[in-house]
Amino acid sequence: MIALEPARYASFMSRPGLPKFFADLTSWYAIEALAVGHALGLRSALMQGPGTVAEIARRAGVDERSTATWLAALTAAGYATHDKGVFGADPDQFPFLAGTIPGVDSVALLDFVLAMGVRVPAVIEVLQTGQDPAPDLFGNEFSEAVGRVNAPLYVESLIADWLAADAKLMSALVAGVEVVDLGCGDGTAVRLMAKAFPDSKFVGVDRDAVALSRARDSVPANSSFQDSLPATFDAVTILDSLHHFSDPNALLAEIRTGLRPGGVLVIAETAYVGDVDADADSPFGTIGLACALLYCDVEGRRSGVPPPIAPQDGGVALRRALSEAGFRIGATHDGAGGFRVYFARP
Repeated sequence: MIALEPARYASFMSRPGLPKFFADLTSWYAIEALAVGHALGLRSALMQGPGTVAEIARRAGVDERSTATWLAALTAAGYATHDKGVFGADPDQFPFLAGTIPGVDSVALLDFVLAMGVRVPAVIEVLQTGQDPAPDLFGNEFSEAVGRVNAPLYVESLIADWLAADAKLMSALVAGVEVVDLGCGDGTAVRLMAKAFPDSKFVGVDRDAVALSRARDSVPANSSFQDSLPATFDAVTILDSLHHFSDPNALLAEIRTGLRPGGVLVIAETAYVGDVDADADSPFGTIGLACALLYCDVEGRRSGVPPPIAPQDGGVALRRALSEAGFRIGATHDGAGGFRVYFARP
């Protein structure tokens, strides 16, 4: 281990701005503090309006000492303001604290941070030992948070941008076809498509029983949810989830068998270039790639082997798997949210 001499350390720390390591550490503490305050009800209490420590503590039902520390931490992080003993949400950060940013559910992201944090020891064990992850490692409150994180993007982009990029598919949806949404999670995409295309029928399929239970809380008349593929269908959507499957080749072969003549497979995956330097320059490169390490590449591991589809390879493995299953990619569309949408037909 190399240690800096005191004089060199002082010089290093006196440079303008924090060194990157400490800047990243500061950001981690800020988000963790936000997430803990969200779980305690302090975030909601602050959103009700300015107040003293005692007032905000009373709103949240949290002791004043913890409330004072939390408010001081958020003030230091730039999320809260302070004036003569009164704290408030920083006006520039209010939309993030309130979860009202278009296309982003920042409150769901805080729940994701909390859910991911408690799973990190299990993730490390999987990566160290090569053992398969527990079937429910990323279930329950984790999958619920993931569904809420994705929902705003689907609301804004799924119909008007992603699906609209294929005119033939849109015409079929309007006329009426049977569509499977594979890896449907809480059913957000199914409900959006069912509402947009009332003459089509939609089946949400997911292996997560808890997610299916949530999906069945609200089922449009022209949709249903189940844990396996139906025998036949006209179209399949796989939205930001194919890279979680441990055997995508078998899955794609099953889809190819069940797809009726003229059918289409729609796959949305993160639009990485496949070049380390280029992807590192993406504004979401760090988040996306770190999420792949901690979540996506872990969930589909079998016998120590990560899932074969890796969006970070620029779509190489995906294109190969589609070709081997008898699909031809007719077009791709780089759509909203940093996703690449593939339209594949036999």
